[in-house]
Amino acid sequence: MISTRRVLLSSTMMPLVVAAGFAIGGAVIVDAVRPLPAMAQCGAAKCNPCAAAKCNPCNPSAASAEVMKSACVVPRLKQAAKCNPCAVAKCSPCNPCAVAKCSPCNPCAAGKCNPCNPCGAGGASVELTDKEAVALYDCLMKELKAAYAKSGSQVALLYQSWPRYSTRAYVSATHGERHVQNYANPAARAYGAYEQAGEMPKGAVLAKDSFTVGKDGRAGAGPLFIMEKMGDGWNAASDDWRYSMIMPNGSVFGTTKAAGSQKVQFCADCHMTVTPDVDSMMFIPEEYRVKR
Repeated sequence: MISTRRVLLSSTMMPLVVAAGFAIGGAVIVDAVRPLPAMAQCGAAKCNPCAAAKCNPCNPSAASAEVMKSACVVPRLKQAAKCNPCAVAKCSPCNPCAVAKCSPCNPCAAGKCNPCNPCGAGGASVELTDKEAVALYDCLMKELKAAYAKSGSQVALLYQSWPRYSTRAYVSATHGERHVQNYANPAARAYGAYEQAGEMPKGAVLAKDSFTVGKDGRAGAGPLFIMEKMGDGWNAASDDWRYSMIMPNGSVFGTTKAAGSQKVQFCADCHMTVTPDVDSMMFIPEEYRVKR
């Protein structure tokens, strides 16, 4: 797990792009915790499948809108929003103070207003303190699990019982500026060695749930991103990893070599940009890693 053709469960950036202070070409790529610089956006989109910009309008890893609003909030941000009448989207048609969100009662909102549409416009990363990030995720866990479980996926049902390798939710630039957490099943326990993990065995599963936080402090569930290691020769184009993405309404956006396969091809393309010795995996930024 060291160079630049593979590195997982977080966000990826191209080997030639400096991502949030991390190394470039030939170096380990870790999850991006800040937006990509201008050079990594639309100008380089064709050669950078990991770009966080809105270059590919249907790339769920591109900045995208909150989906499935939650009752969980960050008190500090909620209080700040009360003091600013223009901070929260109002339901009066064409209110110039309204934030561009896909609210069904706000016809002025930008983007495609299907709340579970990963192509929707919007998306934002709000800075949280460690304490706020932990408290918010604790509040969201049951909601996230219940939302993904609607898909019938065994991974969705089990992933929260697996070891978690991120100490707190952090912002991933290549997963739509969403806050994410990293899990790995027992077969993937070597993931905890990060860059020294080596090749994962058949049956290893990596899962990353996600959510957004609005300026008013309210959380919104995002997709569940899944990587499953299949048998040797299963699919050379993805290094034998099967990628799936489950939306918060329980729908499956796509799965490698199954329904919606082309929709998640960008996942494989992005992960395959890292070096062969890290088996297409990307790793959590060091400051958020659980030490095992």
